[in-house]
Amino acid sequence: MSFAEALILQSPIWLWLLGALAIPLLIHLMRRSAPREITFAAVQWLQQKRQRQWQRLFLRDRRLLLLRMLLLALLALLLTSPLYQRPAQPSAQILLVDPAVSDTALQDFLAAHPAIADVYWLQSAPTDISTPRPAAVDVGQTLTQLAYAGEFRRAHILLQQMPFPASYQTLKISPLWQWHHIDAGETGIAPPRMAVIGSAPPWLKPALRQLALPEPQYLSRQSEIDPRKIDWLIYDTPGELPPPVLAFIRGGGMLITDARGRDSRDLDFAEIEPGLEVASVGRGNWLRYRDDWHRETFYHHRALPQRLWQQWSAQDWQRQYRARGHWFADAGIAVTDEEVSGQFRQPMQPSLLLLFALLLLAERTIALSRRNAPAVTASQVDGKADV
Repeated sequence: MSFAEALILQSPIWLWLLGALAIPLLIHLMRRSAPREITFAAVQWLQQKRQRQWQRLFLRDRRLLLLRMLLLALLALLLTSPLYQRPAQPSAQILLVDPAVSDTALQDFLAAHPAIADVYWLQSAPTDISTPRPAAVDVGQTLTQLAYAGEFRRAHILLQQMPFPASYQTLKISPLWQWHHIDAGETGIAPPRMAVIGSAPPWLKPALRQLALPEPQYLSRQSEIDPRKIDWLIYDTPGELPPPVLAFIRGGGMLITDARGRDSRDLDFAEIEPGLEVASVGRGNWLRYRDDWHRETFYHHRALPQRLWQQWSAQDWQRQYRARGHWFADAGIAVTDEEVSGQFRQPMQPSLLLLFALLLLAERTIALSRRNAPAVTASQVDGKADV
């Protein structure tokens, strides 16, 4: 693969700046002034010496011109955000870290695995662990994207246990990944913490009593929605989902609504059974019924409590508690080697910025020395000749 084939410009529109290369060329031509030749037999050797000085001066100007044109070309190339494609070599010495993992847990893990050489934050475009900690990611979607990246084909993956992993049913994985998780140390299975906002459906209280589940919290303000204190949120308000509710799902909670709850984004809902669908939003899930649960046809059902509990807990409530660190490893869809990209795209900005700084330093050094050098003119030659 040639360099031109390996180079990818993310913003090629900035290539129009290459037209600015004509500016230093024009300035160079406008400022160029050839000396007058005046022949005197008595100053033949002096004239030859001055001609050599003029030749050196002309070459030095050419170097300045070349440097300035290179600086403009590099500036245009930097603005295009270039990427360099190179063959992706799978590595088992790479660790991808869930941003939810604490610094202490990460250091303990690295101390126990000294063979790991490179550590990155778990993102769709992984960044070095030395960069600031990124925001929480949708683990399922992120791993699906990385499953096709050849460089991370055999990487170690360190995850924080989560109460609601996002849509593991549709997760694509690499069977060569090496899974690790931080155990939160819970013992037993606690019942989910529920909260209700809006007018609760009439079947909710009797259904929870029959299931022997704790009374849910009834929230009056959306600001009280906190995914760290609530596991399941029953949202019984028609219309667009407000930002606090969306933030609750992204933070790891499960939202339960009927068909009246809507969102303007085109979410990828999957039907898990007739009349019930689920979508992944950030770290959590949105479980939505396609019917209005205030209608008699919804709650006039003898086995309604058991049916609801089966549907809700089918989101792996117990599984998440017992083996949350491995939920994706045996439930995802493996990506075959043929589907993995054989190329890795590496940003070129850091190298180009260093080259730009070095060229700018060289240009300034030559320009200042040129400014301080004594000028050789025809009048000086004439004066020498007269003497």
